[in-house]
Amino acid sequence: MRKKNLYLLLFIFVASSALIAIDYYKIKILSGVRAYTNGESEYSKGQKDALLYLYAYIETSDPGYMTSFRRSLQVPIGDNMARNSMQHNGGDSSTTVDFLMGKNHPKDIPDMIWLFKTFQSTYMKTPIRLWSEAEPMINQLNEIGNDIDTRIKKGSLTTVEKQAAVKKITAISGDLYRKESEFSQVLGDTAREINAYVFYVNTLCILIIISNIALYAILMVRRMTATNKKLEAINAEVVETNKELDTLVYSVSHDLRSPITSIQGLLHLLKEETEKEQINEYVDLIDTTIRKQDIFILEIIDFFKNKRSSLSFREFSLKALIEDVLANNKFTPLAKHITITENIALDMVCTDELRIKMILNNLVSNAIKYSDERKLIRTIAITTLKAGDEMVIEVTDNGIGIDKRHIDKIYNMFFVTNHDNKGTGLGLYILKQNMEKLKGRVEVHSELHVGTKFTVYIPVGC
Repeated sequence: MRKKNLYLLLFIFVASSALIAIDYYKIKILSGVRAYTNGESEYSKGQKDALLYLYAYIETSDPGYMTSFRRSLQVPIGDNMARNSMQHNGGDSSTTVDFLMGKNHPKDIPDMIWLFKTFQSTYMKTPIRLWSEAEPMINQLNEIGNDIDTRIKKGSLTTVEKQAAVKKITAISGDLYRKESEFSQVLGDTAREINAYVFYVNTLCILIIISNIALYAILMVRRMTATNKKLEAINAEVVETNKELDTLVYSVSHDLRSPITSIQGLLHLLKEETEKEQINEYVDLIDTTIRKQDIFILEIIDFFKNKRSSLSFREFSLKALIEDVLANNKFTPLAKHITITENIALDMVCTDELRIKMILNNLVSNAIKYSDERKLIRTIAITTLKAGDEMVIEVTDNGIGIDKRHIDKIYNMFFVTNHDNKGTGLGLYILKQNMEKLKGRVEVHSELHVGTKFTVYIPVGC
């Protein structure tokens, strides 16, 4: 029976691991496909912007338009350089630099490189072909732009040449648009095909896991049924043992004190003996020893009482706790750009220290995480004060803020906004749970692109 259970658990573990691995690579593939889709958007935008600037330059001869043309065209050129680097086994570092030139997000680039190298002969074969076919057109646009720039600077560009250049540019633009549309379509088809394959494999793995869990559950139920009477007997024995232990503690403390009482009575009798001074001296010493022994026994009783009742509250320093939270968060990437101030009007409090630390850490880490990187000056202010029987903690920032549509949902489990790309939706849910346990409340005031202020009110007192 044990060997069969072991095999079932091993099979469940293997199937679960396979399911996790499949989902991991599914996410990795789809992340790469999404990154290429986003990259194609930047590619297309750069190419179209370059055309508009080139048209404007032909009409106005303003050199600023030529500068903008070259800058915009660097986006598709950078992507083409990245593709060439990967096709010719270039290093990942140089490929990364090229992709960054193409305005791809730095965090997407590793998945893009992995997807290209892993599936360049299968799923990525057609997109790579379309990508390669578009490169000469981009190069041709670049050459036309440079030729026009040379002619304009020399003052030799005629009206007929302008019209011919515009016509040629328009034709190239149409061809590029068709390539870009086909590229996006193929990527979409690839994503859907991968989803279908993974769905079937996931379904198979889940069915295998469920069937094995069901079989394991049946075996365990049979085993539990067979041992149920033994467990009931053991439980009854444990209950009886606990009663006996309670009786033992009382009996020992009582029986130890009874002899003390008897000895004290004997001592009073001894005081009536001859040579009183000597006897009284010994009696006083024995009496002192007995009192100490009595105190010792009472302390043992108190110890057992204390073991039975755990305390949740203790007095601690809010300032020290805040410093600890800030120290734990100061090495996060965004923290070094933020000025954090403290206004500690309330320091020593008595409440559950661990839960207060969890609440503070969540608010501070959120304020850092959702700081507004577009602002030159980023701030977080932490304030503590007392209002009646409550302590008040305020954490204020000038970060990205919260959309008013989301304010009522931020405490829901797994709720995230479109800003919450780092992440996963449990922090404020846990904060709310902690506030309920502490019989406190939390308020939030926020304005999009301005900042957010969280205020928590917690009863204090031991």
